[in-house]
Amino acid sequence: MPSVKRDKQQKEEQLHQLVVAPGSAIEVAIVGWYELHSVNPAHPRGWGYLASDGHYGFGATTTQKRFDGPGELAAEMRALFWALWKLVPVYRITLLTDYHKIANMVEAWRNGDHTAMPPGYDKTVGESGYERKLVLAARKAHAHADSLAVRLVDHYADTALGAGANELAHLGWKWSAREITKPDAEAQALALTSKILHVDPVLVARGEQGDNADEGDDEKQATPSLYDPSLNVE
Repeated sequence: MPSVKRDKQQKEEQLHQLVVAPGSAIEVAIVGWYELHSVNPAHPRGWGYLASDGHYGFGATTTQKRFDGPGELAAEMRALFWALWKLVPVYRITLLTDYHKIANMVEAWRNGDHTAMPPGYDKTVGESGYERKLVLAARKAHAHADSLAVRLVDHYADTALGAGANELAHLGWKWSAREITKPDAEAQALALTSKILHVDPVLVARGEQGDNADEGDDEKQATPSLYDPSLNVE
């Protein structure tokens, strides 16, 4: 599996009481958070995902360019990538999203159409020689199409998983904007996910997590980021 560069602010964990066997069917909601920050010029793009088996992740990427309007779609695409990278093909997942564009894109990927990308997305290999994240996601979705489905919801808050993913995305945004510290973000994420999923706030030990995510040294990984700051995805 190719290495991928993790976001500077990123955390992924799993709640111990909800662990299921590999191959189990689970649901995972993905949400992006993007808004102009009054002080921080980096304009964080927060993302979050929450799965029914207790997996959750959150983080943020930033752009130093001007705030470019509604960017939740670009942020949610980041949540999409990390959820796919973490959970497929270990589990059979159903993605919950309220974005028609994302639902249609994932269905196209499943059917082998790797050209289905946001308008203007640069699919070419970066100067580092590594492939773009959405290209990797498209290939994985097609290779494991039987392990991936999409359910379009009217609004993220229509499901408990969606509401939780939204809160996680907001935590990633606040952490990146330096409104909260890393320990605060981690503690709040554990508290809210355990409350939403009605289990004790006990995490699976890092060494016991049998998933896909590369937890290596970020500085040694060179894949370009999912969102190109020059791309305005509405």
